[in-house]
Amino acid sequence: MRNVKLSDTDARIAHNTRAFALERLTDREFLEWARLLRSDQVAERAALREVLDFRIKDLAEPYAQAWRYLFEFWDAPFAETSYDRLLLKRDLKSRASQSETISLIVSAVRPWIRLESARKYEAFGHKRAKNPKTIGDIFWVSMEGGEPLTPDELDLKNNDDRDFLFELALALNASLLSGLNQASSIGMIAGDADATTWLVHRVYFVPPDQYPEGGGEPDRYKKGFAPTTKLLFATVEQLAKIDKKAALRSISSWDVDRWKLYKRLWAAAARGASLVDASEVADFLVNLDDREFWWTDAFPEFAELRALRWSSLSDRVRKRLERRLIKGEPPARLMKRLGKEQALQAVIRRSTIEMQRIKIAGGKLSETANNWLENARSAQTPQVPVTAVTQGFSVGVRAVVEYTVSDPTFDHIPSSRLIEELARHLSDEGWDSKGRAASEFIGRNPSLMLDLLSDAAYTPARAKVWQALGYSFRPADINATRATATPEDMTLVPSAFRMCTLITSTDTKILDAALSGLTSWISTWDRLLNGEDNYIRAWLTLWPLAVVQTNRSPKTDTPLRDRSFSTPVGNLVDGFIRAIPNFKPGALAREPWSDVLVGLAEATGEAALQACYQLMMFFDYFWSADRDWVKKHLLAALVDAKASSLELWQAFAETEHLPAREVLKEVGPRMIEVAAGSELPGDIRGALAQRAILATIIDMRDGQPAVIPSALIQQMLRIGGDTVRARALRAMKKYLKDPGGAPQPPADRFALIKELFENVWPKELTLSSPTLSDALADFPAAAGPKFADAADLILPFLAPFQCWSLWEYGVLDRSENGDKIGCVDTPRDAAAFLAILDKTVGSEEGAVVPNGLDRALRHISERNPQLENDVRYQRLLTLSRR
Repeated sequence: MRNVKLSDTDARIAHNTRAFALERLTDREFLEWARLLRSDQVAERAALREVLDFRIKDLAEPYAQAWRYLFEFWDAPFAETSYDRLLLKRDLKSRASQSETISLIVSAVRPWIRLESARKYEAFGHKRAKNPKTIGDIFWVSMEGGEPLTPDELDLKNNDDRDFLFELALALNASLLSGLNQASSIGMIAGDADATTWLVHRVYFVPPDQYPEGGGEPDRYKKGFAPTTKLLFATVEQLAKIDKKAALRSISSWDVDRWKLYKRLWAAAARGASLVDASEVADFLVNLDDREFWWTDAFPEFAELRALRWSSLSDRVRKRLERRLIKGEPPARLMKRLGKEQALQAVIRRSTIEMQRIKIAGGKLSETANNWLENARSAQTPQVPVTAVTQGFSVGVRAVVEYTVSDPTFDHIPSSRLIEELARHLSDEGWDSKGRAASEFIGRNPSLMLDLLSDAAYTPARAKVWQALGYSFRPADINATRATATPEDMTLVPSAFRMCTLITSTDTKILDAALSGLTSWISTWDRLLNGEDNYIRAWLTLWPLAVVQTNRSPKTDTPLRDRSFSTPVGNLVDGFIRAIPNFKPGALAREPWSDVLVGLAEATGEAALQACYQLMMFFDYFWSADRDWVKKHLLAALVDAKASSLELWQAFAETEHLPAREVLKEVGPRMIEVAAGSELPGDIRGALAQRAILATIIDMRDGQPAVIPSALIQQMLRIGGDTVRARALRAMKKYLKDPGGAPQPPADRFALIKELFENVWPKELTLSSPTLSDALADFPAAAGPKFADAADLILPFLAPFQCWSLWEYGVLDRSENGDKIGCVDTPRDAAAFLAILDKTVGSEEGAVVPNGLDRALRHISERNPQLENDVRYQRLLTLSRR
């Protein structure tokens, strides 16, 4: 990958990517763009790897870590680069070479880091930090893995090649260990909290005779760690039959003391006396902590080992374990969720189950333990008797199988009756197997459906089938273009074009009845139909119907953002935006695109509002494409927005680029008014404030008159609240770190921001707050060599806040480990840093002492030894020793 040979075209792409990336390696949005690079975008990936080879040590955390994770994510064997399942099996059977086969197997099952957009956190109600402090502020990080490979698929039971099995066991072990290390690095494993224990129901393949009704192998749908763990155990189990010593050497390499999964693997291997003797089992069972001893959901192998090897344990060990079983699980943890009485009953119930498990396996309890068990069972409400050693272990996913011998088929129905028969099975009341079968048949046979539906008058049956066709006839990948679509999807394109043509000539009554399905269809074919004229003609046919139907819908309290993507109008506007051509002057001036703009302009009511919201999100494009239309239909709506339409400002706040001066001159005063108000959420108002500050910075940099009067901006900062002020500071800090455009000396950048801060920032100290202090804390670090001067600006506004680490102050150097303090280089810088720490680290009860405070104080004393006698230094030193 790093030495990939590029074509001339790819070489130019790589050159442009390197130039584009150099100043954006710590840009969260740029990282998100890089995450979405496909495996076939070789030039872009190679260029980024090359840039990071030289720059990774200069990046601050968590950005350096994010790039390392990103490269691992690129190397993961995802579906787009993995073998097809059938091809995988074929290659495994061919056994071209031992190393190749083993590599193929490990690649198919190994766990790897998966990166998704950090916006996923917001779906769970969490807000991302304004300045990334952890990897989670940049990416949603999790562990993924391949599909399980079973011993039968590999024919392991018939494999007697000792060398192959031994090498495979070591390779799988290395893969599992790497995955566990990665899981620890992303926080899945931290101390006693080990999420991997819940990701594998059983570390070995459960035999079919233990499957519950409606179930199967407990981990058959599990990805991540289960495929590797289970295949590793199966390989060692088969190796033990051929070479016991080799199997023991493999087991001895398991990091049992460090990782719970290895500990569970060891317990599974120790169930049989041939591999592990009784003394080792005894030491293992005696030293289990309470969770491991009692939690069979997380550690079923431990309970199974105790039951199966009970008879081989010495009397002394059995008595010790019996005392622990009789005493029961410490009830404190159970009381939190069950209450005292029910918790005590649960403790006794768990003990009786584990004792019965031992007896079922053939183990004998002492007379004391037997008497306790009988008394406990008789005193309890009758429970389901324990009849198997593995009873009560997690069985994974169970399915309710619907046996339907009468599912409809439509292949042999005459075409004259097919529409009515399909409509009869398409239920209006909900989704059932008959409706699913009819819908799938319609989606698989679009050409036949279009033959039957063309030039036909309205009937309820035809309308229902048109609706189903809209929902079910769609490409497998709705984001693919003609350049990236699969051959299967490309074969559907002619039928899709034909459907566009038929929509324009179909009875309006049918279209109105089937509108939700047809507008959904429009929004799924936008990329493959590529904005062709007949696609737009179909869009124009459906648009007036969608406007009427959307305006007729009952009013809801759903936010405009959500409403704008869930109605017929929302579907059509979404399809239009995704289909519009790449920008060229006058691109929307010709028909039929100009007709779409007319249709959008003529919409009224709720439909117009929803359309305007989506269009506003792509304001930059439309401003460049048709400035007069935007002034009349988007800018006017934005300036006049009130009440429910005020949410249009949210869409404007999410546009990618800072609007042109002409736009800001038009909307600036109203934007300030909205940002300073209280009608919209703080994050939206903050985004608008950030744009206002950025516009002011650019005007000052370019020597132009302020497009937004400074008095208005100051008033916005004064009454807008902490979120608005914090986002305004973000704009200033961003300019200090990365001004964009032509390079500027740091001193000049700071001089500009200093002038802005002194002239615009409200001077009322009553505005100080922990939130504002948090936003100000890293302001001096952003100023770089002007650290002390920047500290003088902000010190009056600082107050104690929950500063958890030195990352809050932005002073950790951009070294690989982030363990060096930068920016604080001179005695004056050290004095300024001490003053910042003194004002932001409180001494009251419950005050947060930042991690690394002792390191910060050492750095301050190294740069300015006289400060060690300062009372502020001594106070902080005392706090750092708590």
